[in-house]
Amino acid sequence: TQSTWDETVELAGSPEIRANATAKATVAAFAASEGHAHPRVVELPKTPEGLGFNVMGGKEQNSPIYISRIIPNGVADRSGGLKRGDQLLSVNGVSVENEHHERAVDLLKQAQGKVKLVVRYTPKVLEEMEARFDRQKARRGVR
Repeated sequence: TQSTWDETVELAGSPEIRANATAKATVAAFAASEGHAHPRVVELPKTPEGLGFNVMGGKEQNSPIYISRIIPNGVADRSGGLKRGDQLLSVNGVSVENEHHERAVDLLKQAQGKVKLVVRYTPKVLEEMEARFDRQKARRGVR
């Protein structure tokens, strides 16, 4: 058997209100298709093994800070809340947007107990950043 699911939303109000709602929905759908999601909060317990993920990027690299790797069976992997490709926006309420890599790493290392991260899933930007990093390595002859 095959089933299809279709949803129609009736919009009430003036044509301007309907057009505005349609435009907002279109922008949201496009943003989601491009991998831009709404920020979300992820809380992880800080353990002796750390938080179980790696970050890359930073102001000095002209890029946001990203979760580049989730360590298998680490804290982040077991919690299931983080994804490779998440942009790190803040650590325990301290913004790391437009910050240097080391600043974000220091905040993560200094955190104790429960660590509250605000992240947004933007994998396409991470892919572009990794490709740029690989090109830079290739130009320098680093393998």
